[in-house]
Amino acid sequence: MKNSRTLWLIGIALIPAFVVTAAAQRGTPGRPNPDATRATINDETFRELMKMERENRNLAGDNSEVMRALVKQTSDDFKAIQNINNKMMAQVYATEAIDYDRTSAAIAQINTKAIRLKNNLSLPDAKNVKRKDLTVSGAKEFKSALLLMDRSIMSFVTNPIFQNPNVIEVESATRASQDLADIITLSTTLKKIADNLKSSSPKQ
Repeated sequence: MKNSRTLWLIGIALIPAFVVTAAAQRGTPGRPNPDATRATINDETFRELMKMERENRNLAGDNSEVMRALVKQTSDDFKAIQNINNKMMAQVYATEAIDYDRTSAAIAQINTKAIRLKNNLSLPDAKNVKRKDLTVSGAKEFKSALLLMDRSIMSFVTNPIFQNPNVIEVESATRASQDLADIITLSTTLKKIADNLKSSSPKQ
């Protein structure tokens, strides 16, 4: 099973380096550029992962079918966590008011995919899994809190271990694990906040 998990990590490391470029085009730190955040990882990512998996399927032995499914799931989650976050941030910063219903649903998806990535990737344990409670009383503070999760997501997807399949550094792997832990903690907290703000917001 360890060989399988290592294969997933190496496979996802084939993600093209253009995610770094996409991150650099996000706009100002306080207000992401909606046009730039629409950029998504192209189909070449999945094709490269499947090519790698076909070339290494013998490592999984009798579990090759399971391996293929898990490689696909990991690839899909890696792409989706960025796409969902980018779309959500663009929508949140497009207007002064926030659609808390839609935002809460997006945060829940991010949480699900982050947990699955944590389970499927062979990463070291995060050292700091606790974060201070966020104090959010309105839309402006909520947007600022969302930026904390946004930064953790971008730090995770642009980690060097996902750019260079030949170099797996302990420091980078530990940082990726910490980012995932932060994403999971923040998304859990932010969903609760979004649901509370939705309940207390005036009906349109």
